[in-house]
Amino acid sequence: MPKVPDSVTKESYLLRSTFFYNRLCSEGYFSLFNQLKRYARIEGENLDWDNRGAWSISDEAWSIVLEKKIAPVLLFLHPKVLLQNPTFLKYYRSIAMLPQKGLKAMSGISNLNNIEDGKIEAGKLSQKQIAALACSINGTVSALVSLAADFSEKNIEGMMYASAGAKIDGSWRNSIGAEGERVIRSIIFNELLLHNDISSIIEKNNNLTAISEWAKDSEIEKIKIINLTNGYSILFSSEPDITMYDTNGNIVGVIEIKSGLDPAGALERLGAMLKSFENTLAEYPNAVTILVASCITEEMENRIGASMLVHQKYLTISITNNEHEKRKFVNRLRTIMNLINTNPKITPTQNENHQRT
Repeated sequence: MPKVPDSVTKESYLLRSTFFYNRLCSEGYFSLFNQLKRYARIEGENLDWDNRGAWSISDEAWSIVLEKKIAPVLLFLHPKVLLQNPTFLKYYRSIAMLPQKGLKAMSGISNLNNIEDGKIEAGKLSQKQIAALACSINGTVSALVSLAADFSEKNIEGMMYASAGAKIDGSWRNSIGAEGERVIRSIIFNELLLHNDISSIIEKNNNLTAISEWAKDSEIEKIKIINLTNGYSILFSSEPDITMYDTNGNIVGVIEIKSGLDPAGALERLGAMLKSFENTLAEYPNAVTILVASCITEEMENRIGASMLVHQKYLTISITNNEHEKRKFVNRLRTIMNLINTNPKITPTQNENHQRT
């Protein structure tokens, strides 16, 4: 088996980091603990725990929590909390460090995704469902607390992130290609934003939003089209991954992003990419074709050279890990989209000064 190039190894770990961080943000893990702390502060003392034995909270675990002065609602699932906010199930399942598959098996409740994602409204879970979930989670948490040598509140957040990390890690390997595209698109978007080049955004649901109204914490995955201040636009799609248009709707540039851990599969991906470039150049011969790849092997280089279909090549790791290369890459795109004038007109005064020199 051929050795994986260093550029691919570095890129894979970088993209893994960005993937994990993005998923922690998009799935709400960073805010979950604070939401429960807020609930504990405002409503925690109003909860009645007299029936805790029926919810599988052990006396030993309860005593430890009280002794450590931890708000019980931060650890134990009270039925009223789940009734009022079904999405909190993600928090309690995570601190119990149970995967969805495990909680489904223990509770017999199959629609956990809908509950955690907010598709089940407050008050819509039955008492039977709530009791099954509360007993499954509280029984597990009770065992964890009782077995822990020195349990404290700071452990709770760590338990949640450990569970979240395990879940995210399970989906990582199948997502490296998509994460590579997301990171490159984010870099392009943020650099254009920095230069005040963007006028508006069209989201995948076709909602048009002025850039002044675009929320900074919005997800790049929602964007379909970036409209620029000079009338040009950028489309995020597939084959090609990124398309640049002029004011008349003509294609002036296309980008294919090829990320992946398997250099051997790169040749297969290269074939599809070259076909995409060939189709674009057949209709728009002046368009600039750009490849952003995890690695470019010698065989790939030979095929690219023979095809004459790729005008610019970049390694993903160079763009993501090097500020100079990142600016150079984005400024190349800005030049293609006429945001940078590479041939400035010389005014008569400038021309006279030039002649005098």
